[in-house]
Amino acid sequence: MFDHFTKEKSDFLKKKDKSKKGSVDDDIKEIVDIINSKKDYYTTSSCAGRIVLLEIKSKRKDECDWIFIKHDKVKFNEIVESLKKHYDKNNRTRELPLKVSKKEETSFGSTAKNQIWFKQQPLILHVACRNLDAAKKLLDVSRKIFRRAGIIGITNRKVMVEIIGDERLETIIADKNFVADESYIKNLIKYANENFFENKRKSERFLKILRKIHITIID
Repeated sequence: MFDHFTKEKSDFLKKKDKSKKGSVDDDIKEIVDIINSKKDYYTTSSCAGRIVLLEIKSKRKDECDWIFIKHDKVKFNEIVESLKKHYDKNNRTRELPLKVSKKEETSFGSTAKNQIWFKQQPLILHVACRNLDAAKKLLDVSRKIFRRAGIIGITNRKVMVEIIGDERLETIIADKNFVADESYIKNLIKYANENFFENKRKSERFLKILRKIHITIID
């Protein structure tokens, strides 16, 4: 009998990584490798967690400029310098960082254009599973660490599981009429870095579980 799942897995893992980075994040590589080593599973996308700045140009998700991406904790100067370079590149003048006293510049505009978002995003894994039984076993392991783990798609050939970390922070820090002040940005970075540390700690706990059982319960 032809094994469609194994063929799809083989074909998928041979494809070039289409992520912006072009490779699996170092902090999640061993997790991905362990999952992919098992006959009933393969990862279709992954991210260890990251902190990003992006400018939304319209309501369409694909119309945005990536200003800054880092798969680690960030510093205040990294964020401000990235914003300055972005504004310079687009011939826009902004005094950065703003001081708290400049109250007149801290009112949000109504436009959805030119919104700059600061986002701290957690670990995310999308895993193709051979069947429902395989998916359930993976979820049983994942939910020991991550609450946000569940089935997001079922076909006659595979079941898709999504695993997402719990720590997340997303907010606008600038638009056409507004830019966040220095104190606000520093507080954002503080909370984002704390979240990033906790996300990494949970990822390491998840990896320890996978190493310990080598997913024998889902092999």
